[in-house]
Amino acid sequence: MKNSEDNLNKLIEGSFISEQNSKKIHGQRMLRAAVVQSIYESEISKTKNRELIVTSEYYENCSEERKTMAKLIFQYAIDNENIIDEKILEHIDDKNIGRISIVDLSILRMAISELKVNNKAPVGVVVNEAVELANIFGSDSSKNFINGVLHSMVR
Repeated sequence: MKNSEDNLNKLIEGSFISEQNSKKIHGQRMLRAAVVQSIYESEISKTKNRELIVTSEYYENCSEERKTMAKLIFQYAIDNENIIDEKILEHIDDKNIGRISIVDLSILRMAISELKVNNKAPVGVVVNEAVELANIFGSDSSKNFINGVLHSMVR
């Protein structure tokens, strides 16, 4: 059953973002989108390649300062995946991380990593940006799910 679930996730989430939604990404959101895309690729490919981030189109469009921050956030997410996932599981009813869509999981990992790495970013901004990315990348229920998990964590 596990194998068929993985294949289903790949089919459903195969096209990461539509051309129409990609126009909504600019500024600081570009940094976060680069990290989310890289975490997503890492999860799909089952690799922990730290250089994945430099292949992101969103990363290429970031300033040098944002590129540095994106790399830090991505590295934290990759290096601490198990700790981050445990933290997520503490704030959801279903204790099976495999039931969270890969897009939603990538956004949550990005937001949690940014909160740990970037002490200049206000918590509310990180949460709101994660919800916006969920609105762009995720399903209809993604933004509510991500908002609920992150608000539960930061209380």
